[in-house]
Amino acid sequence: MSDSTPASNSLFSKHRLEALSDGVFAVVMTLLVLELKPDLPPHSDHAAVALALHELARPLAGYAFAFAITGVFWTLHHRKFSLLRQTDGPHTVLTLTFLFAVTLLPLSVSIYLKTKTVGLAQAVFFGNSAFIALTLLASWLYAKRRGLADSATMPDVAARLTRGMAAMGAAGLISCVAALVDQQWLFLLIVPVMLWARRRRASAPPAAS
Repeated sequence: MSDSTPASNSLFSKHRLEALSDGVFAVVMTLLVLELKPDLPPHSDHAAVALALHELARPLAGYAFAFAITGVFWTLHHRKFSLLRQTDGPHTVLTLTFLFAVTLLPLSVSIYLKTKTVGLAQAVFFGNSAFIALTLLASWLYAKRRGLADSATMPDVAARLTRGMAAMGAAGLISCVAALVDQQWLFLLIVPVMLWARRRRASAPPAAS
């Protein structure tokens, strides 16, 4: 059912919200790469280029990780909108809050990459990731409760989506706390969370075609 039908009785467009979301993700994923700035003077020789590439190793790894995490959030968000029939005011506000959290990623990634110690800077990045996941989960749960999403005809798909968002939120919170208290072993708590999500996902029946 399209959000333009009279039955939706809504002044908010699902498709325009989705287009805005894609635009925000495109800009954010582009801005992430701007942190990769080699310190090269004009007419650098081979040794200078090699040194610059060596110094870029950590920022490049951080960028790749942040890009991958952003891609996961975009995928979850895209799957949510594939089940969304329409939107309303509160759901639009929740989605805009989610997008606000996404736009903070270049800032949190920059803080993380520009510090030599990872404690607080790492907590900022993972806290940002948890914020993104939890606002996405909140918008999804609201959409399901208000009947905005087509979760009844594909309950297994909706359940996998909920577990994916919850797992990302839990992983972000665990990582944030582990970095704040400087207890690296706490990162291991992510393993059972991911195994839970993977096991439940594998045991769910396949979606009807």
